[in-house]
Amino acid sequence: MAYYNVCTECGCTLDPGEKCSCREEEEREQEQKRDFFRAHLKMEPKGRQMAFVLDGGGLDVKEDI
Repeated sequence: MAYYNVCTECGCTLDPGEKCSCREEEEREQEQKRDFFRAHLKMEPKGRQMAFVLDGGGLDVKEDI
């Protein structure tokens, strides 16, 4: 009979003492999405509206959302 543990988050089987990395992967993906939006969504200072900045310039905007 095999001895293993099951991750309560993703259900994968783990060796004794092994820790699952599913939470780390999920957090890494979320951080990548946040970085993308920080780089491409800016707030216009006058109208206070969100604007896409895809080419890196041409719009006078604040640095952070």
